[in-house]
Amino acid sequence: MDISKYISLLLFSFLLNSCHKTKYVKDNSSFWGIYLKEWNSSKCPKKIVYQSYAKDSKFKILIKSDSVFNIGGCENNSQRIFTPNVFYRGKINYDIRLIIDDSLEYRITGVENKTDTVFYCCESLTIMNNISSLVINGQNIDNKNAPLNIEIPTNLGKIIKK
Repeated sequence: MDISKYISLLLFSFLLNSCHKTKYVKDNSSFWGIYLKEWNSSKCPKKIVYQSYAKDSKFKILIKSDSVFNIGGCENNSQRIFTPNVFYRGKINYDIRLIIDDSLEYRITGVENKTDTVFYCCESLTIMNNISSLVINGQNIDNKNAPLNIEIPTNLGKIIKK
């Protein structure tokens, strides 16, 4: 047996053995972060307001409002990342209104989410909420590339007039 085949067989055996130690971790988070994609500005937002409304109430029955998010990605002009300082738990069964710097609004409805398993190497599997699609300001958005987050194209924002 030549040395490269031997090393390949040894490596394959190691990977199979390490997968036998798989741990399942339950994470009850609704999402890990909100990504504003294609930001295209050097300005970094200072404030985000996250409001949850009763589902299908046309944003008339407010459940909760807070603005406890870390704002990241400001060194990168292509996106901004909002990470909650508090945990939102369980499936998203409500409508969401995001307000950025009191001037840009996103109304999110029709959130399709389910509990699913996410594979991380061979060591652990995380079972958590996955957001597959949503409607942002009337536009259907496929969120399958970021199932543990909410990914929003910045250009869908509605400018709030004061």
